[in-house]
Amino acid sequence: MNRKKIYAMILTASMLAASACGSSTEPAAADASAENTAAASTAEMPTSTVPETSTANEAEASSSAAESSPAESSSEESASVEESSTAVDEGFADADETLYVTGSNVNVRRAPATTGEIAGTLNKGASLHCTGRKDDWSRVEYNGEICFVSSQFLSAEKPEETKPAAQAGTGIYHAGGDILVCIDAGHQDHQMTDKEPNGPGSSEMKNKVTSGTDGVSTGVPEYKVNLQVALKLRDELLSRGYSVIMTRETNDVSLSNVDRATIANDSGADIMIRLHCNSVDSSSARGALGITQTSSNPYCGDIYSACNSLTNAVLNGYCNATGLVNTGIWETDTMTGTNWCEIPNTILEMGYMSNSTEDELLSDSDFQYEAAVGIANGIDAYFGR
Repeated sequence: MNRKKIYAMILTASMLAASACGSSTEPAAADASAENTAAASTAEMPTSTVPETSTANEAEASSSAAESSPAESSSEESASVEESSTAVDEGFADADETLYVTGSNVNVRRAPATTGEIAGTLNKGASLHCTGRKDDWSRVEYNGEICFVSSQFLSAEKPEETKPAAQAGTGIYHAGGDILVCIDAGHQDHQMTDKEPNGPGSSEMKNKVTSGTDGVSTGVPEYKVNLQVALKLRDELLSRGYSVIMTRETNDVSLSNVDRATIANDSGADIMIRLHCNSVDSSSARGALGITQTSSNPYCGDIYSACNSLTNAVLNGYCNATGLVNTGIWETDTMTGTNWCEIPNTILEMGYMSNSTEDELLSDSDFQYEAAVGIANGIDAYFGR
């Protein structure tokens, strides 16, 4: 058979096939349509269909891949989606050990990569239960989740505590009697806006210390009033045979709320008295307020009863001596200094600097002396003296 006949036969067969099956582009269009339908179905699936081992970033990557057709996705995007779809804990060798954090502000991530979502941060000495190891990452249990920490910041040996050198005017001890009282004058000359955990091991971060309020009538900063009363209380307690440790005796310090609690914890103090002034938008608000934790506080709920008794005693003694209205006790687990304190403690809000009458009283030296006497009376009542 010659070449012309062979070519004619091939051409005829091709035309017949095209006539029977339609255009060669139609199957490809059908495939694209099916992919778009599947993508829409995947995008509408509830988030609960994402495996528990997947990170939020992986879920987002999967949804993004489904919503765009192959023609719209670059090769780089496709590779990223393929990589992120792998289970985050695949390939980890099982472990069962306690590890300790060796650095400060160490990230706990929901995926074993530096791009993984941060579940929280931990500081030196925090302990974690390690359930697996792979390359440079450790799989750990954190706040009821499976998370990951870079192994370079973990050790099987608990690191030694390193305490910073004491600042001038902080942690000042005054010898007196057998009972040691820690007095903390709230706030300071400048606020510290960097963050610290709201409680030991907490993923919630708060400013280290705020600047406090100012008197609506006097213009005096709260931190100055707090220290003035604290110094008078120190002298009153020493005259009654107590020993005293002051978290600060000057306004020019850099003490976070955790630092203040740490001073009290490390000093061996029996109680801690934290002095503050209140402020709200209403100028008519008045009176003194006590603040303590709830009985279910996850960090210091075990000393709730003692803290509540101390708060009651100090608040009653203060109001009886000054004549200010007793507005009761507010129980909250939002106070960093309370959450970190390991000994019975209380916050006394001595009055409202947003109320012109109480603002002027709080800056009056005679009133401050009455305040110190009243607080000391409350401390006496707490110890049954």
